[in-house]
Amino acid sequence: MKGCLLRLALYVPFLALFLILFSIRQPFPTLVINPEADGLALAPVAAFFFWFATLFLLDTRQARINLETARESLGRRLRDGEHTVVFGSIEPRGELLEAPFTGEACVGYQYTIQHNAGGKTGTVIDYEGCALTPIAIQTSQGTLAILAPPDKDLFYEIPFKMLTGDDAFSHAERYLQITDFGASTGLLGHANRHDTTDGPGSFRMDLNNNLKADLRACTLRQKILFPGDTVHIAGIHSEAKQAIEPETDTIMKPFHIVPGGEDSLAGKIHSKLRGAVISTALGLAVVAIYIFAFLLRTN
Repeated sequence: MKGCLLRLALYVPFLALFLILFSIRQPFPTLVINPEADGLALAPVAAFFFWFATLFLLDTRQARINLETARESLGRRLRDGEHTVVFGSIEPRGELLEAPFTGEACVGYQYTIQHNAGGKTGTVIDYEGCALTPIAIQTSQGTLAILAPPDKDLFYEIPFKMLTGDDAFSHAERYLQITDFGASTGLLGHANRHDTTDGPGSFRMDLNNNLKADLRACTLRQKILFPGDTVHIAGIHSEAKQAIEPETDTIMKPFHIVPGGEDSLAGKIHSKLRGAVISTALGLAVVAIYIFAFLLRTN
């Protein structure tokens, strides 16, 4: 969540920059700013595309670092306390879980039940939660436990899948019936939340916002982590625990289980670079539209 807020904050300087640039009028170079300048509405659009390009570049840089780190550690023994990136398949070390909306045996899941409240409210979440059983990752350096903190951010890189049909809603109804949502929480006590943590890498969290929506009119979304899934993860190697643990700086170096192995990470670099190029081109196109349609016309 903190990482998402930081990324959103990066939009602010881009917006400020283009609001200033798109409001400048003659006489040059005195930089007279006119807040009512034609075309000023294009500033947020240009800022959005350049902001998006920056995010793509940041992701590309991190993916390159992760790939180089993973390749550098192949074929040698991991050192205690070193930052590493490992590829491998998921191995359960605890009792398997049951996916909320499909009933499939899994080692981890995240879910949301939400509905469209309409108007300015838009989409609201009725129920959400996540869980993880003790797991390890089988790597070329050996089998390492994944000591994840109790946080849904662990599943951030795993895509949501929308579920529809009677079978999915039947599983959802059963899950809600047997789930203990715990005591009231929040400033007004309008939500119920129950968290259980059995140590790093083993947790469950369920939240009921008590919105009283018709379940059959809701949208079911679910992420699942299965035994045997090929993934990669970045973290700190613990020799004593034979495990991968989170970095101390979880904002810049989040602890995420990412689907796919080395090929997936290499492909991510290319796709993020392509996204940066496209976003930059669209941003330049907006600037060009502003220059030719508004700035040159008024001069």
